[in-house]
Amino acid sequence: MSALWRGMVLVALAVLSHAARAQAADNEAWSFRIAPYLWGSAIDGNVAHARLPIDLHASMSFGDVWDNLDVGAMGTFEARKGRYGMLADGMLAKLSTTVHAPVAGAALPVRLKTRTATGLVAFQYGWLENDDGYLDLVAGVRVWSARTRLAYSIPVPVPPPVPQQYSGSQQERWVDLQVGIKGRRAFSNRMFVGGWALAGAGESDLSTDVMLLAGYDVNERLSVVAGYRWLSTDYETSSGFKFDTTMQGPGMGLEYRF
Repeated sequence: MSALWRGMVLVALAVLSHAARAQAADNEAWSFRIAPYLWGSAIDGNVAHARLPIDLHASMSFGDVWDNLDVGAMGTFEARKGRYGMLADGMLAKLSTTVHAPVAGAALPVRLKTRTATGLVAFQYGWLENDDGYLDLVAGVRVWSARTRLAYSIPVPVPPPVPQQYSGSQQERWVDLQVGIKGRRAFSNRMFVGGWALAGAGESDLSTDVMLLAGYDVNERLSVVAGYRWLSTDYETSSGFKFDTTMQGPGMGLEYRF
């Protein structure tokens, strides 16, 4: 286990310990919130494999999402007691598309498949609160997992070191610390707006997470929610694996409070 990883674990444990002590001293009742979403994610960025000396740029427009998205889902769970709380968030996206790599003066079509999963566990503190809404400070640990599969075949020889044909997948996992804010503002007509903005680094150079949402309270416990989310990471290994991408797209789900 690297020194960076050990440091992240110690920070996470310290945050969780502080949250537990603060919550134990608070006499208010617990409240919980769970929100599953379907997510129409697209991808834009650069990927590379350790065994393939080509950087590939993947770019999908909003209209391409429905043709290339295999699975897109995310969900959030929140536990809160007074000003203190815990936040757990997860996302899974599987995409299939064709990208083009410049090889020997031609645009080589390469079949790209990606499976990206990420999860955040964070402590949150109610910085500003009133009857209409709140603004929280958030700090936590995000784990990433990315698998990319590349495949192509060229009918004629190409200059080395690019192989004439290639088919393979590679997977990496990494961890980042993230900090940011999360808030919500309610209106008298049962509508509300909210979202969060997080950023950090660790084993990646930078990772960000921005979510904007709007919802409608069906009743005291259930809400319908729609939003737009941007998730980015800039990760590269010394062996040549690269996943420097931004995933973004609309989402729609339900929120249940208990």
